[in-house]
Amino acid sequence: MKSLGVIIMVILLSMTVCYKGGVGTDNALISKGFLDDNRYSIVCRGYSKENLVGVAMSESAKRAALLTAYFYAQQVFDDTVAPDKDGNVDKYELNDNSATVFYVISKKNLKSHFKN
Repeated sequence: MKSLGVIIMVILLSMTVCYKGGVGTDNALISKGFLDDNRYSIVCRGYSKENLVGVAMSESAKRAALLTAYFYAQQVFDDTVAPDKDGNVDKYELNDNSATVFYVISKKNLKSHFKN
């Protein structure tokens, strides 16, 4: 069941983040790193789908940023860390056609679940 969730997340990520005006996931990750042994921070950017305006554009960009954070978390931690359950959005910053998410994953002894 968890594998299905990861597959769906990757598909959604590719649909919402992949390319917006030549911008891809290469510049989506702004920073990542451990805050302490139990907390890991991911800051990344998401871009809205084309032809959206107003709230729809903002929400699309926020969702893309969140899915990008999930994607990077899946890349750096083993399967015992569930980014959606073990993490929380600290804040969003909205720009013209993008959003930046500040995402923190918290779990006891999180460093021991880090993939090298």
